[in-house]
Amino acid sequence: MSGFFDRLRRRVGRGAGRSGSEAGTDDQRFGTGLWRHNHDRFLRAVDRYYTTALALHEARTSGDTAESAAASARDETEGTAVDPTDGTAEHDPIDVIVDGTHRLNSLVPVVDDITAALHRTHPVTGQIVPGPARQAVGDAPELLTKASSKVAEAVLAASMARSEVPAGKPIGSSAQATERFISDAEELLERARQNLARLERP
Repeated sequence: MSGFFDRLRRRVGRGAGRSGSEAGTDDQRFGTGLWRHNHDRFLRAVDRYYTTALALHEARTSGDTAESAAASARDETEGTAVDPTDGTAEHDPIDVIVDGTHRLNSLVPVVDDITAALHRTHPVTGQIVPGPARQAVGDAPELLTKASSKVAEAVLAASMARSEVPAGKPIGSSAQATERFISDAEELLERARQNLARLERP
């Protein structure tokens, strides 16, 4: 697991401390205006989720919270009606939150492709898309913004779990929330991708 976290950190943390040539490459691919803003905002949200999930993972592997986390999972599933199709009923809630890093990592290249295509077809230098381009790109800016917001909500849910685990409080609902928000982000980006495919269609 630590190897995956290391790879993820290199992937989503690439915006910080980059060399001039690397930053210049991103400027060429994503521009410096709204599309770059959308791109970097999403990566920052993913990086924050990574940091929170890593803290939960490391706390458990250190043995400080393993017992309380297991008790939380038992307390939440005993005496509560659980949907048998709900993955959080079968897995440790911390594992559910950590697994979210895999799903978010797979969305990073999707955002790369969407924002690069938008910059390629309709480059903007500011934070406002001009009228003709705005009509062409449709709701792509809103979809990207909402996707980043959903990841930010997943971060909040994971942070809630991080604060509750040391006290032995149930975190199953927080884990379910991270799943739901990440699913929302996936759906929003898929809509953006489909809209962009129509835009680029001859």
